[in-house]
Amino acid sequence: MIKPSRNGQGIQVEIPAQPRKEPRQPRSIALVSAVKQTGRQILENEGREALSAMRLAADSGVAISSIYEYFPTIDALIAAIFDDYRSEARTALFSDIMALPAQSTLRDGILLALRVVMAAHVKKNQFDPAFSVRSTHYEELVRLDVVKDKPLWTSTASSALMQRFASEIRVKDPQKAEFLVYQTLSALPRAMLLERPGYLVEEDSPELIASMLHALLTHGQT
Repeated sequence: MIKPSRNGQGIQVEIPAQPRKEPRQPRSIALVSAVKQTGRQILENEGREALSAMRLAADSGVAISSIYEYFPTIDALIAAIFDDYRSEARTALFSDIMALPAQSTLRDGILLALRVVMAAHVKKNQFDPAFSVRSTHYEELVRLDVVKDKPLWTSTASSALMQRFASEIRVKDPQKAEFLVYQTLSALPRAMLLERPGYLVEEDSPELIASMLHALLTHGQT
């Protein structure tokens, strides 16, 4: 959430909940993995209302005290679960774009990237709508460089598109074009989630954005 500061100079940012610490030893890594896996199963199968510390302890076999040692709140656990999901999607998307069949076109690659990015926002909203809105506001501040945090994953998608379909891309300034693609993949899905969440699941949404990005990247073609 973004709040005005008391002195009127700048803003106060609510940083999304994070794990208390990172596991180091094999036993603690296995414990945290079990908690996150159990939490994700509950979220995906039953929804946010079913997720509690008592339920986690019962299903994962991890003591509540050990859960709180790493995850001080359920929001911190959800953030960690979504980070894992997003990391999986990021790695898979880069590989999937680079591995598209030889006959695939630039538009095919753009559509693939858009569908994966938009699906990630849908998944986050399914995990917890309130968490989704808070974290999306924060991610927008990261994108705008208002706050410093880890790099955003859509930068990988834009670079993969520029590499895989270099022969189709016709622009005077490839660096500028990649920046615009990155910003589009980042900002538009977030705007949909915050203002028009229904657009994320409408079939024509990725098609419309793909047309815009394709035109941008082939602007120099005659």
